Amino acid sequence: PFDDVLSGKNIGGYQIQDEIGQGGMATVYRARQISMDRDVAMKVLPVQLANQSATLERFKQEASIVARLEHRAIVPVHDYGEYEKMPYIVMRFMDGGSVNDLLADGAIPPLQALKIIEQIAPGLDYAHREGVLHRDLKPSNLLLDTNGDAYITDFGIARILGSNPKHLTTTGVVGTPSYMSPEQAQGHDLDGRSDIYALGVMAFEMLTGSRPFDGETPYSVAVKHVTEAVPSACAVNAALPEAVEIVL
Repeated sequence: PFDDVLSGKNIGGYQIQDEIGQGGMATVYRARQISMDRDVAMKVLPVQLANQSATLERFKQEASIVARLEHRAIVPVHDYGEYEKMPYIVMRFMDGGSVNDLLADGAIPPLQALKIIEQIAPGLDYAHREGVLHRDLKPSNLLLDTNGDAYITDFGIARILGSNPKHLTTTGVVGTPSYMSPEQAQGHDLDGRSDIYALGVMAFEMLTGSRPFDGETPYSVAVKHVTEAVPSACAVNAALPEAVEIVL
């Protein structure tokens, strides 16, 4: 939807090149940072954002908190601003795709999955110590560099968007029901354990190639996270060692 408006434009010292991703709540562009002569990723959030979370001031506060997170496993945020009422965040350009891309071919080999989790889990611990929850961990938010090393992106964006877990039908804005902890699905207060739950869901998916719970609607998936027992990963992928069950 932003293509006509932004492609080729120079916004705040960034020359927009091309669209590289489209999500439920944002469009991501590759842009050239003119002052540094480097490629960056620019995530542009919808115009409605200004109305949804009351003011752009809130967005700036949240973005500045996220921009202060410095960890090897967290994609750095370089800048943030606004263009014609569309807030944007400028981040390091990651050119290795995402864990979601890896999952397109099915389950990820256990050692590779372990490496990804070993890399990103300390980043989550660090963010939680800094008082920042992710709230929307999912495979498309785990990005890879050219070496295949994993990084977490989109910290706090669910909160920036004024997420309301009671409105589960608006997927993409409130967190993603397939990875949502029971307490998030029920609208309870959250702490770091909610992100750890989502990490567990992603571990299950990486090891088996399928999500633990699926359903016809986002709401039905969220209900399963609240009411059903965790399924057996080994039942889905018999090649997995039994120790995996204990970890999950």
